[in-house]
Amino acid sequence: MLYKNEEFPQYVRTAGKITIVSALAGFMVFMFALVFDFGAQEFSRVSAQTGQATTTLRVLNTPPSFLLNAYEVIESSTTTPTNSGDVIQWSAIGTDTNSAPYFLLICDTNATPTPGQAAGLGFLGTAAPACNGSAQQWGVSASTTSGELATVSLTTTEGGIIGEVNNWFAWVCDDDPANPRCNDIPVQGFSATNTSPFHVNSRPVFNAFANDGPVDPGGTLNFFSTSTDPDTVGGQDLLTLVVCDTNTAYSTTTNTCATGFLASTTVPITADAGAILNLVAVMQDMTYQAFGYLVDEHGHEALANPRQADFVVNNVAPTVLNSSISLNGGSNLVLGQPGGETLGIPLTFTLEDANSCLNESSGPEITNFNVAIFRSSISCDAQTGPYDPNNCYPSGIGSAVWDLSCNVTSASVCDSASDFQVDYECTFPLWFVAEPTTAGAFATTPAAFAADQWQVSVSGSDDNFATGTAATTTSPVELEQLAAIDIANADIAFGPVEPGFTTGTLSATSTTINIGNTGLDQDVSGESMCGTFTPSTLCPVDPTSTIPVSEQRVAASPLSYTDPLANTLATTTLEIELDIQKSISTSTPNRADTYWGIAVPIEITLAGDYTGLNSFIARAAEAIDWQ
Repeated sequence: MLYKNEEFPQYVRTAGKITIVSALAGFMVFMFALVFDFGAQEFSRVSAQTGQATTTLRVLNTPPSFLLNAYEVIESSTTTPTNSGDVIQWSAIGTDTNSAPYFLLICDTNATPTPGQAAGLGFLGTAAPACNGSAQQWGVSASTTSGELATVSLTTTEGGIIGEVNNWFAWVCDDDPANPRCNDIPVQGFSATNTSPFHVNSRPVFNAFANDGPVDPGGTLNFFSTSTDPDTVGGQDLLTLVVCDTNTAYSTTTNTCATGFLASTTVPITADAGAILNLVAVMQDMTYQAFGYLVDEHGHEALANPRQADFVVNNVAPTVLNSSISLNGGSNLVLGQPGGETLGIPLTFTLEDANSCLNESSGPEITNFNVAIFRSSISCDAQTGPYDPNNCYPSGIGSAVWDLSCNVTSASVCDSASDFQVDYECTFPLWFVAEPTTAGAFATTPAAFAADQWQVSVSGSDDNFATGTAATTTSPVELEQLAAIDIANADIAFGPVEPGFTTGTLSATSTTINIGNTGLDQDVSGESMCGTFTPSTLCPVDPTSTIPVSEQRVAASPLSYTDPLANTLATTTLEIELDIQKSISTSTPNRADTYWGIAVPIEITLAGDYTGLNSFIARAAEAIDWQ
């Protein structure tokens, strides 16, 4: 080889290298030539003359060698394979005694590679080597300065020529224009974790994605996949199914949902990975998006990611907390309107809906309520009743018959999909015939009533016309007795009676109307009669012009004035056993007549019209007389 010093000063400085074998061979050639020449000419002539012989020698190029053996830059092994589509790199440091540039070559067999040959010394580092024709070339580096780090990169693929396990052999080669060389013996890494072979992890296969919905709020939803993994070396890869609520939420860095996480496989599995979603207690009834992402234990995602399997949350009917129902604030009911309706009795309750109190369109989810107020042993349905003012008040009868008025409290206005409660404040009326469940001042209550309390049942309905099961309050209350009386005629007309005579029979009448909720007797009392009586000016004690109250007789039937059962009236109350049954009709309450008679004393000398005043007080009849 001839090198110009001015063009390759460093290369030339080392170009005169000669191995011991080369020097010895040159010497033997020289000796052979000398002996041959000696035999061909006279020795004396040679010895007698002087001469010169030119020596020539070609010093062969030597291949580069490894200063640092080739290694995988990032370990690619059974436990840490390179994912398909990712780059695997090899690095090494080669050195060349001629300081020529070198190439790092990676092949899949140890078959001797073919070095490249530069067009000339001015083109060193331009002709890369190639693997033997029968070998697969994984890659070759760029031309690298002797003594510096060379790197080879290979982008792995899914299948094809790259398998799950792949051998590699590394050479360092130059591209000498006269005698290009590669090192004789390849290397396969320098440590247990960076040696041949390299491993490629294939993507898992994701064929199908589904769930077992629809499901109720608060329920459990199962996601399923049809999935496998083609890798087998070191055992089949474990799979994880991750479910997100959008098709962009999955992070390939963390292998989970950056936002909108729904569910994930808790214990990775080799095939058909699944996940469980425990729904929150409050969810609107609608369709929710779900996107499944399949990933193996090495963080490699399926090519089919994501697959979509939306799920449906069922509509469920509203419910009522028993403890939220409060009738009259927990106090006994008291009727305050004899013969009419007692208005403004309070009722509060809370409706809940697991679908939220807002629907998907931001309208109200809870749209109606159903209320029944009733005596506890009575069958009283909020929708069908049957309505009975004595013991069953259903809201389904309509406000024209029973005016239940309810409003949502200001504190429970629904403005969020996470809200699920609506509080109601109501008022309602009760008729005077509503059956009492407590004993009154004068008599007991029938056993059928006394065993009961007044109860409330409430249910709710939603925008899908689903009605929940009615709940009854845990705090029923008693309804107090209302013994109430009305007198149909304002006058008890005895008629004309001559002094010293009586009416003969109890022929004058007054009509007592039962306008309360009990069976009815009455207490009566009276005042003396005279011509000057007013409620504020009683009659004088005058035997000639005042008829004493004791001259009046009263009974529940038209007895003879002298009948021992005819009761003598007094200024103190006297009970008359009318036994008027409890009224059951709000328009035609029960009634009974009271019979009156009078005697005019012989001493009365003042003729004319006499006036007095008799009083009536309602008394609850004995329980046996109510019906």
